[in-house]
Amino acid sequence: MPILEAEAVVLRSYSLSDADRIVVLATREYGKVRVVGQGVKKPKSRMAGCLEPLTHIRAKFFLREGAELWRLRQCEGIHSYLGSKLSLRQFYGFSYIAELVHEYLEDHNPNPPLFRLLLSVLATGEERGCSEALVRYFELWLLRLCGLLPDYRSCSNCGRVVVQTGFYAAAERGEGCCEDCAGGKGLRIRPAAAKFLQSYQHMSPLEFAEAPGYAPAAPDLEKLTLRLIERSLEKTLKSYSHLRQTWREDGTQAG
Repeated sequence: MPILEAEAVVLRSYSLSDADRIVVLATREYGKVRVVGQGVKKPKSRMAGCLEPLTHIRAKFFLREGAELWRLRQCEGIHSYLGSKLSLRQFYGFSYIAELVHEYLEDHNPNPPLFRLLLSVLATGEERGCSEALVRYFELWLLRLCGLLPDYRSCSNCGRVVVQTGFYAAAERGEGCCEDCAGGKGLRIRPAAAKFLQSYQHMSPLEFAEAPGYAPAAPDLEKLTLRLIERSLEKTLKSYSHLRQTWREDGTQAG
């Protein structure tokens, strides 16, 4: 019964009994792990505070013989991204990001680059706000790290470079074609968005979130990333509709 230690971010939790909770962790070392926090719902529990969603922690857990769920032995909070000064936009943005990680991070299959991306985007969102551009940055990198973002630099059919002219994306085939080859079929990605699809790879979350000229690219990038996500998951994530509504209400959707 070895005891494992990991750096983790709490993605979500569920009630298991009057005293216990099931906690879903995104760990750097072991991928997605579900652990049982025994007694964490009791008023005097020392671990309850560090098991809130979107808390960065160090955790120790073990697996009893014949059991399906790991048991949490110890946890230490490093930082909570759902602090007292959290805005509604940050709450919905972070919740959407956590849901994406929950969907794409595989059980017991580590993805250190995705874990680093998660922490970096959460830190930027905490400091500067969870803008649409920051969420797009996370989606693009998530799709790339999971092998779900096609290379849109050139036409899949004729090989013509399309960064300056834009292209038509066929998400179901993982292709991007120039105007001549697409024949007007597919999702139109205009030049502004096509350029950001290449530049994001060389930018930090903050640089992308504050990049000049993002607004014209925003509509096409949103359509593309959502199409790719919905196709790969075969469903729509409800948390995004709440986030998008919040952007509309506070007038900060593109920035």
